[in-house]
Order: sequence, then C-alpha cells, then structure tokens
Amino acid sequence: MPLPAGARVLDAGCGLGAGLIELHRAYPQAALEGVEWSALLRVACAWRCPWARVRQGDLWADDWSGYAIVYLFQRPESMARALEKAQHEMRGGGWLASLEFRIDAKAPAHVLACPDGRRLHLYRFDGS
Repeated sequence: MPLPAGARVLDAGCGLGAGLIELHRAYPQAALEGVEWSALLRVACAWRCPWARVRQGDLWADDWSGYAIVYLFQRPESMARALEKAQHEMRGGGWLASLEFRIDAKAPAHVLACPDGRRLHLYRFDGS
C-alpha cells in the first residue's frame, strides 16, 4: 500500500510494539502511532519504538478517521466490531490491516503472505 510521506498509521492494540517495528520497516516515512490499554505495555512499547508516538488508551474509543492505515492483531471475535468501527470512521480511503484474522462480512482487497507464514488481510474503506 503506497503511502505519502507523513501519512498517519495506527497500531491499534500495539502491545510490546512488534507490529510498530514491522510498520516502521515498511513505512519509515510514515507518522507511526500506537495505542495500548495496558500502562506497563505502553511504557515498554514506547521504549522499544522511540520513533513512534505511543499512548495509553482504548483502541475502540479512538477515532480512526485520520489514519491511512489502522493495523490490528486482535482476536477473531473482535473482527465484526473492527469492521463496524472502520465502516463508520475510515471513509476517506483508509486501509484496515488485520494480521491472521479475516473479517467474514467483507472481502479483503488483498491478502499478503508474511515471511513467517501468517496472512495479512487488507481492507479498503473508501466511503462506499
């Protein structure tokens, strides 16, 4: 997914920062952000990812509308909620990237095979 320099990318539920590290490798020119519910994990992630803005918060309460990409590595049962949130908030051509878990109610625009064998499901939200 090509991104302009400075595009905002969110790792929603960033944990210790593994996703942010990979996003930084793929998009070094992006403005990377992470949100994590756990204060302890947020501190550890911020330490591991000093080039990202990492904050404590609720990924479900966040507004996803300003992001070019929202990356998730959640659980299968939360994917319907992620779809509803993305449909309401990501109307300007944003992408939702889900590691391993599909959204059953929406066909992905692309599915990429990761080097470790997992799949990255990419969903486009363009306002339609």
